[in-house]
Amino acid sequence: MSQIEGYITALSAAFMWSISSTIFTTVGKRIGPLNLNALRIAISAFLFSLSNFILYGAFFPQASYEQIAILSLSGIIGLAVGDLAYFGALVEIGPRKAILVSSMAPIFSLIGGFFLLDEVPSYLALIGIALVLLGIWIVIVEKREKERKFKNNVVKGTIFGTIAALGQGIGVVLSKYGMFYSSTPLDALPTTVIRVFAALPVIWLTLIIWKKPKHILIGLKNKYALKLVFIGSFIGPFIGLWLSMIAIKYAQAGIASTLLSTTPIMIIPVVYIAYREKINPRGIFGALIAVIGIAIIFLF
Repeated sequence: MSQIEGYITALSAAFMWSISSTIFTTVGKRIGPLNLNALRIAISAFLFSLSNFILYGAFFPQASYEQIAILSLSGIIGLAVGDLAYFGALVEIGPRKAILVSSMAPIFSLIGGFFLLDEVPSYLALIGIALVLLGIWIVIVEKREKERKFKNNVVKGTIFGTIAALGQGIGVVLSKYGMFYSSTPLDALPTTVIRVFAALPVIWLTLIIWKKPKHILIGLKNKYALKLVFIGSFIGPFIGLWLSMIAIKYAQAGIASTLLSTTPIMIIPVVYIAYREKINPRGIFGALIAVIGIAIIFLF
């Protein structure tokens, strides 16, 4: 697979995440971000393990101890800490502002990729990355009537979003580092299985410590929420995460992380279809800038 195909899979993952983010925002308000994160990681772990068995003949992949350690750390930082903080931001300040703050992840990936992977993007690629991030910022800072109710929790949500950005950005770099640590690089699916299974007990332990058992049972009894969690988990944490690991394997970490962060651009048609939300001219302008940045990355 070429680097261009890695870019395409990154954009595809971002689109999947735009759909699942919309679903998870609704579910998070019903059962809380902790319950949501625990349920979706459990569902995705099952789906990934089953897929690994079908394709490779084992529920857990074979890898060196060093690779398992590195990828486990990546899973804990990126999926447990990063995603938990991201879902907290979703509930506190809404999907658009949460994605705005967490869109700093590519900056951390660029820095980490430079020091850990010796990846140095070209000047044109850096210009493309800057344009994509600028376009994302323009799209997200639009004032939306539906999100005014989140304004009372801006500080708390911003802290969550920053932690999410740091975790996701570093998680991307460690994923690629662990993937290529051995002389025989791991495929995207086994890499993801290791990351997810490392994050799984951390997330559930956090849930048990943070909340009382009765609150967990309340979340499990909400059949409508459970249905949405399964649908969202299949679209985002399963398909989207799998595609993201393919992108990280074949593209530079900073570029892949940038394209994976284009969810705000992808979410424009999603929220229009789901909520009939009008598209603001400023949002269109931001999307166009991001598209120009993506084109520069693809062409140069």
